[in-house]
Amino acid sequence: MKKSIFLLVFALVLCLSTQAMAEVVFSFGHSNPPNDRSQNHYFFLKFAELAKKYSNGEIVINEFPSNQLGGEQARVNKARKQTNLITQASTPNVAPFAPSAGVLSLPYLFDDMDEILSLLNGEFGNTILAERIRKESGLRVLGYLTTGFRMITNSKRCVNEIGEMEGLKIRVPKDAIMLKTFEAWGVNPITMAWPEVFTGLQQGVIDGQINSYITNYAASFHEVQKYITPLSAMPWIAPILISDKGFSRLEPKIQQALLKAAKEASLLEQAWGIEREKEFQMILVEKGMVMCPLKDKNTWKEKARAIWPDLYDKVGGKEIVDQALSYIK
Repeated sequence: MKKSIFLLVFALVLCLSTQAMAEVVFSFGHSNPPNDRSQNHYFFLKFAELAKKYSNGEIVINEFPSNQLGGEQARVNKARKQTNLITQASTPNVAPFAPSAGVLSLPYLFDDMDEILSLLNGEFGNTILAERIRKESGLRVLGYLTTGFRMITNSKRCVNEIGEMEGLKIRVPKDAIMLKTFEAWGVNPITMAWPEVFTGLQQGVIDGQINSYITNYAASFHEVQKYITPLSAMPWIAPILISDKGFSRLEPKIQQALLKAAKEASLLEQAWGIEREKEFQMILVEKGMVMCPLKDKNTWKEKARAIWPDLYDKVGGKEIVDQALSYIK
């Protein structure tokens, strides 16, 4: 009897140990608080759920929100070296490691959300751009998040015309495209890491920044910003990234489960973003922010498009720009 009980316990322990050993654990780092306002958190919930489902429970993904694993550029750099780290990062923060990612940040590349989604989810995003990012950075693209176009916010005054930007201290990521674009608009932009932005706005180190309605609400910028200028020049797009070397060492079934889960979760996030954009815009206004419609949109566009030739070498060459345009058209 004792021997039978011993063998039963031993078998149970062995079974549990085998299950534990079979788990493949990943960390997912992102920039927002884990709340229902965050596109990154929404993606994580769907991604973790689907990855577990498609791997029959073998894949476990743990969430590290609010820049716990460092700012976006720091996480991208870590992901290149760590096999179990998956991260999102907006294209300006991916471009220092993979210049071709910067093509998605070119001002006025897109006219509307349909063009954004078509480019990201088609051959250009999934194959052409993803392969260039892999070769340039050693990172594999699992999918793309987007929340639509970035808006300029500030705490000083309503900006309806380009001349009213003069003197404003606008924060941008440390990215050549963003810097040169704002310079073309007559602004001396200030670079600042994302984890420092809220405090910088609160303390008046910077007057404003540029992000989507969803990111503005997720980051509670309505608490430290007053005015919104709906610029619609550059979208917020964030590739989902993992070390290519680390990915290549995974079992094929784990690779396929990750790819399938990330793709489906990305599409769900994109749909979520479309649904929430108008809703969050209205909430920001209800919380006291003031909409400042542009009176001279063509001027902004002309000045920004005029610097494209200066940016070709920053995005991997004119060829990738022409390819993107051909797929948009």
